[in-house]
Amino acid sequence: MRLTGLLLALMLLFPTFLQAKSPEQVKSAFLFQIAKFVEFPKVNNKQAVTFCFYDVEHGIGELLKDNSNLKINDIPIETVLINKKQQISELSRFCDITYIDETMEDDIIPLWIDTISLSTLTVGESISFLEKGGVVSLVQEGNKIRLYINKQQLLRSSFKVQSRLLAVSKFHPN
Repeated sequence: MRLTGLLLALMLLFPTFLQAKSPEQVKSAFLFQIAKFVEFPKVNNKQAVTFCFYDVEHGIGELLKDNSNLKINDIPIETVLINKKQQISELSRFCDITYIDETMEDDIIPLWIDTISLSTLTVGESISFLEKGGVVSLVQEGNKIRLYINKQQLLRSSFKVQSRLLAVSKFHPN
């Protein structure tokens, strides 16, 4: 029932995603919706919810960049391009959510294992991402995208996730 409510909200807020033709479009909608259910620590009175990507010319980064007029709780979103050489400690100063697609996980996560910020929501695309310390993963299973959460990492984080999001998530490890 709650999942139905979340899907209905997705359809109302993203009518263009009703005709989603790619997993990237669905993941982009999920990522935006996830941000609505997360309370980030107030840092430097930020004026936007910042989504950080390693690629804003393709995939999810491009889709959110092209919809930069979207707002989360009346706060605009901002899309930022980051590079592989930036340390996670640098990213935590300006990224609320950092998205790492599956093709980059092996290059980036090993550098972050001991330095993952507790104030940045890291989102990936595989169970392996969660096992390496990521917080959330949008995993494609057949023709569906499933939301998985690493509960251990979530408990360590300084942001809060509303129970409504937890209710529609799967946890790894169980």
